[in-house]
Amino acid sequence: MLRVLWTYKRREWVIASLVIIIAFVFSACNTTKFVPQDKCLLNKARVKCVDDKTVATGKLSNYLRQKQNTEILGFWKLQLHIYNTAPLDTTTASNKRLAHNAFKMGEAPVIYDEALTKVSMQQLRQQMNNMGYFQAEVDTVKVVKNRKVNLTYLVTAHQPYTICNYEVDIDIAQVSKIASDENCLVHAGEQFSTETLDAERDRITTVMRNRGYFYFEKSMLEFTADSAYNRHEVSVRIHLAPYVEHLDAESLQRMLTRYTIRHVEFQLDKPFLRKKAIERACRLHDGDMYADWRVERTYARMNALAPVKYIDISFTPLKDSLLDCTVAIAKGRQHSVAAELEGTYSAGDWGVAAGVNYTNKNIFKGAEVLDVGVRASYEWRANGGRAIEAKAEASLLFPSNVKVNVAYNYQQRPEEYTRTIANAGLGYLVPRQPGSKWTHHFGLVDINYIYLPWMSDQFKRDFIDKSSVLKASYEDHFILDWNYTLSYSSFDRRNPNKSYSQFALRVETAGNFLYALSKIANFPKNEDGSYVLWKIPFSQYAKGDINFTYHGVITPNHHLVGHIGLGVAVPYLNAGVIPFEKRYFAGGANSVRGWQARTLGPGIFRGNGSAFVYDKQAGDIKLDLNIEYRYKVLKFLELAAFLDAGNIWTIYKYEDQPGGVFLWDQFYKQIAWSYGVGVRFDLSILIFRVDFGVKLHDPSRILEGKQWRTAANGLGWKDDMNFHFAIGYPF
Repeated sequence: MLRVLWTYKRREWVIASLVIIIAFVFSACNTTKFVPQDKCLLNKARVKCVDDKTVATGKLSNYLRQKQNTEILGFWKLQLHIYNTAPLDTTTASNKRLAHNAFKMGEAPVIYDEALTKVSMQQLRQQMNNMGYFQAEVDTVKVVKNRKVNLTYLVTAHQPYTICNYEVDIDIAQVSKIASDENCLVHAGEQFSTETLDAERDRITTVMRNRGYFYFEKSMLEFTADSAYNRHEVSVRIHLAPYVEHLDAESLQRMLTRYTIRHVEFQLDKPFLRKKAIERACRLHDGDMYADWRVERTYARMNALAPVKYIDISFTPLKDSLLDCTVAIAKGRQHSVAAELEGTYSAGDWGVAAGVNYTNKNIFKGAEVLDVGVRASYEWRANGGRAIEAKAEASLLFPSNVKVNVAYNYQQRPEEYTRTIANAGLGYLVPRQPGSKWTHHFGLVDINYIYLPWMSDQFKRDFIDKSSVLKASYEDHFILDWNYTLSYSSFDRRNPNKSYSQFALRVETAGNFLYALSKIANFPKNEDGSYVLWKIPFSQYAKGDINFTYHGVITPNHHLVGHIGLGVAVPYLNAGVIPFEKRYFAGGANSVRGWQARTLGPGIFRGNGSAFVYDKQAGDIKLDLNIEYRYKVLKFLELAAFLDAGNIWTIYKYEDQPGGVFLWDQFYKQIAWSYGVGVRFDLSILIFRVDFGVKLHDPSRILEGKQWRTAANGLGWKDDMNFHFAIGYPF
């Protein structure tokens, strides 16, 4: 599929790449290339308040009718430079094609317009009035040089007006009481603001509609403000809109009537959901008093049902203050299949992984979601050996937000051992409140049984027979843990071109219940002094992870994404080390991309490529710092440049991992750095990603004095550069 896509789009990709390279090389060239001789380029347009630092000039800038070309990092007009790479002579076919791509990918110069400047000044004055600055003045300073205009809007705010008196003048008792209660947003002594007045209208309307007043509308309320010029004060009065006072008796009575829902009817494309599942999600019931919150909650809960595409709620007024409600439910896609393919190459080591996942969003006709997935990977080691892993997992999410999952993982390692991990868990996802950006998930119980059926004699000598701190990681053991995840996302599907942030916090603890039970029941201990259950020791630890990602949308085609990840795991009581499958690893397609996965750290520890060193490159503390610039060249093609930093460390000093312990006065010197570029192919159903990472600072070479990887320090393809092939974005 990728080969066909490349063949089809090869010419467009080459032309696009050429245009971008030219734009980078000649970005300092003439930016007025396509500006008419009698016109000027609007180089800068900014707002400055000269007498009141509290005025948010950034917010005022939104009211400018003409702004400069899009800038990256506040100064680089990359899209204008791309536009200017177009040749002036388009008589030849090749030049015409170059111009077409430059105009399509770039941004035309913004020509300064005096008329739009005057309109912007009017808009700024109006907005200042809305903020209570009734005497605000707006002037401009224009500097013209080399046919470029730098324009500054100078705002003189003067003294703001405050509310000296607030009067509720509404002769309808129900409305007057709400407008006068303790939740009122308008108060004497505060600065006048139309935003506050509008919010108060919203509040009153919301309360009325939530109390059953189906026909009450925001437009029925108005504010009148009378200002005293010399005293900088405003008297504010809320009252009914004039048209309300002229309503006939029947219309006025309808506005002041509380409505009750007589009957709720569900209309489905096809009966794809059980009635009980629908009724459980619906917050509108026969006999309920009408309330907006019931409608909003029903939209939120029913749209959250996996097999539902969308819903529409309508009401039909009847006599005797009754409403009939119709909930129309459209069926969405019930089945989906997703496939993934991943490849890696580093210093002669090749790896490939593939997986497939099937989802049924309505397995029992009650909006239950079944997920079943399998994944397998194979890695060839340049120094001999192979790594094989196969995994199968399934989960079932009920509408009650209870989730059950099981998984089985088989690993055959080049370190000459095999390991299987069986897992079963039960969790609960707290329903998200309407409008909330937070989610909570409780892993009520998660059971893992790790079994190592075979290992070579050499592996036993290195890790089992001698007193290795990693010995516990390669013995059969139980993990019984509890976890909690808090996540946040400000992404707005209605406005995907708006910057947003994501946050996730996960805490996990294991072995506490079993340890207490062992103490009470006096369970036996093994030779290491750890309690055992059926002759198998159990792990005991606490672990916490924090991840924060900021997606800065410069323009729809230009994104700057930053990521911070921190994890800490501490073993205690029944365990002296974190289980291998719960430890941290660094490097790889989603970490510090100058390193292959699981080959960085801990600390200044350096692996030599040996299979028996590979498993020692794990830690109890992890830090990831990433920043990535993404530029969508074409609909299906995106380029990226990135800078990564991070490492892992151990909590305790272990003989098998020299230089790996975390020390406050040393860790910052041991942070690894890498940089690189990448290409993303948007294939609609998935994002295929290729990243090329180069080591910049290698902490494992600190003792050699060659930690900064330059040509002088032996920078080379074999040890310092890595390709990563992956599905999806790294963060």
